[in-house]
Amino acid sequence: MNREPVLAFVLVLSLCANAYFIFVVHTSSVPDAGGLVPALIPDSYDPGNSTEISGVSNSTDDLHFSGHESEFEGESGENNEYPDQGTTEPVTTASRETILVTPTPDGWVAYTSKKHAFSIRYPVTWELDDASTGSPGRVVVLTAPPETECDSYSAQCFKYIATMTIEIDQDPHTLSLEEYFNSAVSSLQKSHAITSTSKSAPCMLSGNRAYQIEFYTRNERGNPDRSYMQYYTLIDKKGYIISYTGPYSSWENVFSHNKGDAQRIIDSFDVERTYEVV
Repeated sequence: MNREPVLAFVLVLSLCANAYFIFVVHTSSVPDAGGLVPALIPDSYDPGNSTEISGVSNSTDDLHFSGHESEFEGESGENNEYPDQGTTEPVTTASRETILVTPTPDGWVAYTSKKHAFSIRYPVTWELDDASTGSPGRVVVLTAPPETECDSYSAQCFKYIATMTIEIDQDPHTLSLEEYFNSAVSSLQKSHAITSTSKSAPCMLSGNRAYQIEFYTRNERGNPDRSYMQYYTLIDKKGYIISYTGPYSSWENVFSHNKGDAQRIIDSFDVERTYEVV
């Protein structure tokens, strides 16, 4: 028997077996190409499922604005502003028939109330509200530009506000200016514990005799709380009280920064007289 054909056949058979073994074993360990796709292509972005980075926020809710605004005569600070809390309150619109607001070239606005027969001038940077003043006798509230300070340690921000109010007493208990002013100071001493060191002096308001007083109040802990500058006068059998107030500070703050403009507003106050000047 010829051995060469037999050996050739065995060799071919062996090569075929080795090729089959290599192909089957090695290809079975390779993952399907479709299984790689999820690992290479990230999930589509869904804003509703996004995760916020710790310590970083795009929301203004992290800023806690502590309003320091409170009104005179025991008001509970109804005019506080918290713009970052997303709350809105209805605002009563005053009648346009009784109000004239005229811009002026010097950056001040001339305001006239026909209903209450007086006029003032105030900076365009101030806000005037003659509708929702919070008190029947309070006819105008002016708000100076607020100042905000943030604590780098607590990440809290505090908004400081200075305001001016104009009040009209339609039925004063006396027509003596001295008695009227002294009675007001006595009430301040009882309700706000102001001391005799408060500065007071006679002055003029709308061309009429008046009294001016500056003082500060204290909080429940006995610490200085708010600064005040007030003017009292009697015109045509009515009492007029102008109050400028802001947070107390021994340093420069929103009250002192705007005090010059506040004084100019007060100096511009003019009542349309129906009686002769006393």
